[in-house]
Amino acid sequence: MAVLYGTQNVDENYSSAIEPNLYSDTVLIPGVTYTEKYMEGPAGGLFVHKLDSGNEVEPGTPGRDFTDEAAKDSLIPIVFNNNFQKSRKIYGVQASAVKFAMAEEYLADALNMTKQGRQYSGIACMVEEGTVSEDTETTTPDNAVEKLTALRKQIKDNKGQANFALVSTEIYAGLLSKLGLATVMDPAVTSGELMKRFGLSIIECNSFDKKEAKYYDRTGSEKTVDLTSVEMIVGYNEAVSILDNFAMYRLKDSENFAGSKAQVEYNTAFTVNSPAQVIIKKKTVD
Repeated sequence: MAVLYGTQNVDENYSSAIEPNLYSDTVLIPGVTYTEKYMEGPAGGLFVHKLDSGNEVEPGTPGRDFTDEAAKDSLIPIVFNNNFQKSRKIYGVQASAVKFAMAEEYLADALNMTKQGRQYSGIACMVEEGTVSEDTETTTPDNAVEKLTALRKQIKDNKGQANFALVSTEIYAGLLSKLGLATVMDPAVTSGELMKRFGLSIIECNSFDKKEAKYYDRTGSEKTVDLTSVEMIVGYNEAVSILDNFAMYRLKDSENFAGSKAQVEYNTAFTVNSPAQVIIKKKTVD
């Protein structure tokens, strides 16, 4: 399309800078919202022992024999059955006709898109395999703190631990408003980020927007999870296992055409190994 200044055609140019695409914020963070500690060696699946604690210990009178209990455990399978791929074709004639580094830019975009898809699956696993709270009342700025601490309390009542909270953008804004006004000088809120509160790393999650987030569970069954009703996930990072047994990020010369392929691949396992320590707060959707 020609550019006219009056009746004069003027020169056109294309910028060498790229307008960034938008992706979900990263909320799956090792050591913060999940663990990788069970990763051992090359394998397509791992099995984690979970001991049975046996009978409760109660007091008796001095001078008595032990009552023996047989050792007993169960196995938690962690199966690497979620594969994520993105491949973009870059023809040589295309790359030679633009100012920007076309192959590198598409590779970076492929990585971000793959990581975003992997994150949706990880959140879907938490929602599907965690414990859903019975509270379905919509969270508001006035009751957000109460709802959040109630979820933490539920985990503690289960004898578990809690150290993170993924909250929707709406709830995060409400928490900033309430807690920010209440404790302006608190270093947890002066930057506008609720990094630590109530013993929790509180993280804004803009990935509760997908109606059909999919992942394969430990049995190989495909699960489709609606995330749009989720308001909060409160949990303990050690209760969620997300492991990769293969990751690839490359620019590859094509054997079929003059040019290259920007390719990314992850092979991942998702498992909630302690559902009592991952509590999901949903709201009723009309």
